Amino acid sequence: MIQITTIQIDNFGPFTEDLGNNREHKIQLLLSELYIFLQKCFNKYNSLVFSASKDILIAVTNGISIEVHQEIIDKVKENFPITISIGIGVGSTPLDAQIESSNVLKPYGSAQSSRKSILAHNGKKIPINNNIKVAHIDINFYTKLATDVNPFYINYISLNKSYATLMEYFKEINTLCFFNGGDNFICICSNDVKRSDIENILNKYEEKYKPWKLKAGIGQGENILEAISEANIFLHKIRKGHNQEKILGI
Repeated sequence: MIQITTIQIDNFGPFTEDLGNNREHKIQLLLSELYIFLQKCFNKYNSLVFSASKDILIAVTNGISIEVHQEIIDKVKENFPITISIGIGVGSTPLDAQIESSNVLKPYGSAQSSRKSILAHNGKKIPINNNIKVAHIDINFYTKLATDVNPFYINYISLNKSYATLMEYFKEINTLCFFNGGDNFICICSNDVKRSDIENILNKYEEKYKPWKLKAGIGQGENILEAISEANIFLHKIRKGHNQEKILGI
C-alpha cells in the first residue's frame, strides 16, 4: 500500500481575478512561495512534494498522519492569503492512491467554490508505513547532446514531449512520473514493479525518440526520501560506468 496526498488551492480562479489585470507576476510569486513552503513542511516528515499544475501539488506521504496534514493546512492559512484543501488517498498502487486522493475531495465542492481548508480521506488506516520504490530516470549525455548544442527552447519542447510520453507509459503500470528538472524524471512505483517492467518502458521510449537513450536507478526505502537516495546511488554508478548499464537497483 502507498499513501498519496493531493493539495489544491481553494477558489484559486476567483482569487486571481480579484488581483486585477496586472496580476501574473503576483500569481507566479505566490505559487513559487507556496511550493517552497509546502516542500519544507512535508520534507520535515520525510515526504516529497511534486508540482503538478502549480495550483495542484502531489506528495508521497507514507508515514504522515492525518493530524500532521491538518497542521500543514492551518500553517498555510496563517501564512498565505489563500487556503488549501487536502485529499489523502491510500491504494495498492501510486496511481490508485492518487485517484482516491482526488476523489475524496469531490464531495466538498468544486475547486472554485466556497470549499475552504478541507482535509478529506475515506477512513482507511492512515498513516501507511510500507516501503516505497522509486525509479530515477535521466537521459544519457543530455548536456553534451542537447544542452550545449541547441537553443534552450528547442530542448524544452523535446523535454516536454519526453515527459508526456513517460507519464503515459508509466501510467500503464500504475506508476506516477514527475519531471524533476534538468533531464531527470522521478517515478513512484508499486513495490511489485520489476526492473524488467521499467526496462521495457525505457526501450519503448528509445524506439520512439531515437537516438535518445535512458538510464534508471531504482531505490527502495521506508519513505520517499530514502528511496530516492538509494535510486541516486545506483544512478551515479551508471554514470561512473559511462552509461554502459541501463538500469541498476532493486
